[in-house]
Amino acid sequence: MKTVRFLMILMLVAAVTTSLKAQKKVDPTGTWTYEASDAPYEYSKGDIVVAKDGKDFTVQIELGEYYKMKGSSVSYENNDLSFKIDIEGEIVTIKATVGKESMEGTASYSEGTIPITAKKKE
Repeated sequence: MKTVRFLMILMLVAAVTTSLKAQKKVDPTGTWTYEASDAPYEYSKGDIVVAKDGKDFTVQIELGEYYKMKGSSVSYENNDLSFKIDIEGEIVTIKATVGKESMEGTASYSEGTIPITAKKKE
């Protein structure tokens, strides 16, 4: 009976360890090409540039070559990236789950929430 209990505990520990290893933290730094098809046309496509400054992350949205907006309140925990961006006086909160090659999330503002997806540029 003790042997069966020991084996069950050993299997449980192995399963938990394997599960924790599978949830590796993804590095969000880089340039991500995003699409938010429900956003106004001029904001529906662009790049999200994520960088690291010491321990903290920074975010910048780039729409074309000349229009760049810096994000604020940037947070990255458990592969979840969130930040705020001021677009023409409207604060938009973006929350996305970051994967190795893509991210998926939402952009929330005073009129609702819209989906946003992004692919990492090489």
